[in-house]
Amino acid sequence: MKKYFFIINANNTKAIHTFDQLKKAMDEEKISYRTFYTEFSGHATEIAKKITYINKEDIKAVIAVGGDGTIHEVLNGMRENPSIPLGFISGGSGNDIVRVLTKDVKGLKKQLLYLKRNRIARTDSGNIELVGRSNKIQSFISAVGIGLDGEVAKFTNEATYKKYFHKLKLGSLAYVITLFKVLKFYVPDSMNVRIDGQEHAFNNVWLVAVGNMPYYGGGMKICPSAKFKDGILDVCVVHDLSLFKLLLLFVSVFWGGHVNVQGVSQFKGKEIEVTTRRSVAIHADGEYRGTTPVRINVQPESVSVKI
Repeated sequence: MKKYFFIINANNTKAIHTFDQLKKAMDEEKISYRTFYTEFSGHATEIAKKITYINKEDIKAVIAVGGDGTIHEVLNGMRENPSIPLGFISGGSGNDIVRVLTKDVKGLKKQLLYLKRNRIARTDSGNIELVGRSNKIQSFISAVGIGLDGEVAKFTNEATYKKYFHKLKLGSLAYVITLFKVLKFYVPDSMNVRIDGQEHAFNNVWLVAVGNMPYYGGGMKICPSAKFKDGILDVCVVHDLSLFKLLLLFVSVFWGGHVNVQGVSQFKGKEIEVTTRRSVAIHADGEYRGTTPVRINVQPESVSVKI
């Protein structure tokens, strides 16, 4: 009998608590499963790679229990076995991926119904390549951020207060605090963005977001028109704004109103390359992944997901 394989972020109190409740209910319902707890950053990728190689024929779905970062790691561990479904039980601070793919299933009853139903879909993903420094290709499913938001992701994941806010179920607040810290030293710079071979040069760029889905950063609708099954990536460039206007922009980004602001440029494409005068940070699904230059391309319907 096939069973669920759960990978739980052990550094996330919310994820552990959520799974502990679900575990009791699954035992009562006699749902077959196995559990694996992460021990360090990147461990979910190692676990996912190992279990999908060894137990390929026995897996009903691999379920990531945590936030977008946990899903990102599990996704990258399953790259060689794309036919195995990837599922989600939200327990992080952002939960932007489950917001799109499963409408953020909350509550024990809904989580059990989610496990019992057999609904599988295909979604696009994206590949990231750090140009000239690594042959390793990394995958993302939600969005990539280059610049200010890359720095925010990097410092938030390193911050001790992130775990504290997780315990209080205020994980998104950690990103807000880090944003104001990073703004004290971050300086916008020029960037070149090549989209499907066409060059676009920008000055005073705060960030470039490449979205397969509309949201990142805990509900910020950075690429409002992004669709996860259209074979296209959406690109949002925020440039030539004063610090004051940038802060006002962050208010409107939660409903997508920023797209009407002068200094926000939007594009669509399948292959995107971003080069910068100085190296700037990159995040993928909220996880720091290195610095520019970077090459990104879409992988249509490349991931099997349990919805």
